[in-house]
Amino acid sequence: MFEPILKRVENAVGAKIMRFSGIAMVALPLAIAAGFVMAAGVYWANEELGPLFGNLAVAGVFLVISLAAFAYARKREEEREARAREEREAMAQALPIVAVLRALQSSNVSGALVDMAKRAAPRAAASVLRSAPRNLPLLVGAGVGLMVASRLVEAWTNGRRH
Repeated sequence: MFEPILKRVENAVGAKIMRFSGIAMVALPLAIAAGFVMAAGVYWANEELGPLFGNLAVAGVFLVISLAAFAYARKREEEREARAREEREAMAQALPIVAVLRALQSSNVSGALVDMAKRAAPRAAASVLRSAPRNLPLLVGAGVGLMVASRLVEAWTNGRRH
């Protein structure tokens, strides 16, 4: 029963490991090459500008690079937060309880609730019909429960009128 799920997890983990090892095989020589480029840059700056100003120039280059990376990371984080905020707002607007609360706060409560039911009925019916075969016992039980509840309410309200 769980074999397909475990197989997918195993394949996903294997793919991640292969990707990580591929990245590592590229990143290690790239890091070594970057180290030699930095060493050559420091050597050149020290030869052209002298040891003090050469090292300060290299430090300035790294400072500019780090500030640019920081600004880029902040921008990406702000974009991610904005997308997450929009998704949360969209999910909150899509919640049925929000629609019901708005309908209850409107001036024509019954009309708003009827309109909401009219809009939701086709989707709800399609969903019920799609899931009906596997949920048949639940649907029968719900129907019987509603019938019993309506009879109890009817008997209770008839008893109060007399």
